Amino acid sequence: MRRTVATLAVAAVALAGCGGGAGEDAKSAVKSYVNAFVNGDGAKACSLMTASTRRQFVARTRQPYKTTDCVSAVEAIRTTAGQAGMDKLKKLTYSDAKVTGDTATVKLTSGSRTSTANLKKEGGSWKVSGAPGTQ
Repeated sequence: MRRTVATLAVAAVALAGCGGGAGEDAKSAVKSYVNAFVNGDGAKACSLMTASTRRQFVARTRQPYKTTDCVSAVEAIRTTAGQAGMDKLKKLTYSDAKVTGDTATVKLTSGSRTSTANLKKEGGSWKVSGAPGTQ
């Protein structure tokens, strides 16, 4: 279960902005990503990952979840995590956003656990580029 939740953090790769601009745009992209994952919209969740991150995500989930594409991998992880895993994602908080040009980082917090997520501008939009389970 812990590994599944860590993989779910892939879904929660994010950026929390402080006061608008690029940080707010990145924060919005991350919230959209998490919401898509939680709501079972794998196509949207996958579209909010960079192309490289999607490839890594599929590669890491191929064996344990017997999937060959991003959308199927999202659904397999959701199913394995169950409602408890989705509830944890709903409670994520985002802080310490740092934007440098076309890259950004954010601190994700769930209870007493924290991790750092990365975003990158791709095609003019913020996309998830790295998180626990994707690298």
